[in-house]
Amino acid sequence: MKDRIQKFIDYKNISPGELADMLEVQRSNISHILNGRNKPGASFIEKFLLSFPNVNARWLFTGEGNMVMGADESLKPVSDIKEVKDENNVTYKSENKENIFRSNTSSKTLEKVVLLYSDGTFLSYNAY
Repeated sequence: MKDRIQKFIDYKNISPGELADMLEVQRSNISHILNGRNKPGASFIEKFLLSFPNVNARWLFTGEGNMVMGADESLKPVSDIKEVKDENNVTYKSENKENIFRSNTSSKTLEKVVLLYSDGTFLSYNAY
């Protein structure tokens, strides 16, 4: 997994320290993972996948598939995603309102559904 984390860092063109700041973990945590001293723990992986929801979890764990899920293959941190409200004043998070409300699903297959709760917990369901 350390090689895939390094590949992600290279892809994003960021330093390991910048990744640590984005994930709000100690810089030494990233350093120890990249030099093979430690393996990423569940807390680290959770922060990583929640911070970068377009990263393919299967790729991160096994190296199978593409690094990025989705047609645009963007890797924006969650903080770059904006909140939008529907006509019932329900708040959603999306990069743009049109995509969240009018998605053309005819050529897409569902891979994963993640439910995020206000207390910081989440549930993740894989479609396969």
